[in-house]
Amino acid sequence: MNTRTKRILFILTAVVVIALPLQQLHIIKFRSLKGVVAEQPIPTLTYEHWKNQRFQQGVERHLQNHYGFREPLTRLYNQTQWDLFHYSNLKNKGIYISDDQWYYEAMSVEEYYQGNAHRYSKDAIDMAKQFDTEALMLYQIQHILEAYGTHLFVLLLPGKEAIYPEHLPENTKYFREKEITAYDYYGKKFSEMGVNYIDVGQWFLQMKDTADFPLFPQTGTHWSNLAAMYVADSLVRYMEALGHVNLLNFSIGEKYVQTVDPDNDLEQLMNLIRPLKTAPNYFAKTEVIEDPTAKRPVLITIGDSFYWNILNHTPFKEIFGATPYWYYNSTVYFEEPYHNTSELDLVKEVLDADFVMLAYSTTQLYKMSNGFSTRLLPRLCYDDEELRQIKTDLVENIKQNKAWLAALQRRAEEYQIPLDTTVVHEAEYVVTHSPHIFLPALKDSIPTRRSSAVMQYLKEQQKE
Repeated sequence: MNTRTKRILFILTAVVVIALPLQQLHIIKFRSLKGVVAEQPIPTLTYEHWKNQRFQQGVERHLQNHYGFREPLTRLYNQTQWDLFHYSNLKNKGIYISDDQWYYEAMSVEEYYQGNAHRYSKDAIDMAKQFDTEALMLYQIQHILEAYGTHLFVLLLPGKEAIYPEHLPENTKYFREKEITAYDYYGKKFSEMGVNYIDVGQWFLQMKDTADFPLFPQTGTHWSNLAAMYVADSLVRYMEALGHVNLLNFSIGEKYVQTVDPDNDLEQLMNLIRPLKTAPNYFAKTEVIEDPTAKRPVLITIGDSFYWNILNHTPFKEIFGATPYWYYNSTVYFEEPYHNTSELDLVKEVLDADFVMLAYSTTQLYKMSNGFSTRLLPRLCYDDEELRQIKTDLVENIKQNKAWLAALQRRAEEYQIPLDTTVVHEAEYVVTHSPHIFLPALKDSIPTRRSSAVMQYLKEQQKE
């Protein structure tokens, strides 16, 4: 071994010896890896944990996520695998890479080739019934809220597979017959019923061949940031017309080449050293157009991750007085303190808002509103005490129904749950998911019955 080689090895060893403790002390920080890693805490060191090797196994799992130089070594390994073998660990994460290097999530690929209805129903007839129930509830909520100055509407968002199917990987595993899809069904149903909605998919298909920027990025799963900006601009104008109100508008500047998160969110999961060579992504600056006569209303949005592009890269927070985001109708963002939608006074929150938007993309439309409609509609028409009594009465009816009770007995034995608990859960479930069967007031096309919560809200508003 010559002197130069020895010197290089000595320097590398010295760097590792010096840098390793610095990194462990968080003095040296590397670029974080993308993706979700379940934290593995080290079990408490006890004789029993040592004897059954739980402690040793826990330490090993912990060190796998916390060894020195993990981030750069992982990226180096992934880059080598990609450069030499064109292999990526994305294949283990449900991400498809087509021959022309376009990236798609597995649910998007499945949605195009066979649809995802089978995940939520036993057949197309059952799926259609679920869609019909959801559409009817949205129609009823829309008309109830309009009387109190709150405007509800739906934003139907296309997935990447709907706009750029020509880049999809070849189908090798999805062979069910595509009988029904949420996107197509809801579009037709909303038109028939008169539910307020915007179909972004039809618009994107019309402009796909003429737009001078990608509507969906090559290595991302969401719509492009620039496309989201133009949709946001249209949303503001739509709400102006829907609510007969003058809102602040915003301008979109000249586009320029720049990749801004999440335009390459799937590529980021590859955790490479250098970015891939792909078609360019574009970005633009936005600016609010001053208008002293404009109102700043409250907009509640219930939806999926597509809406983050609008919230993070357009001036919606300046245009609206408040923009609480009920992410999948679960976590509430942009409204302090951090909390869950289950903690909200739902009726008051909705009546205080000027607009309520439900924004869902193709694969997420199968669970439209995530229970928002089934929770809100009964509370607009019934008091909580009345709802509890209806469920209590149903529990007694179930106990008197021999066939129903026998089926629940089998379920209770299968899951090792007490029968009484199973019966209560059944009553909760059927009232929640079939409210029009068990709540007579909802059988009217537009319910006229109002809960005391609604009436109390109106009294308080009149006092003000």
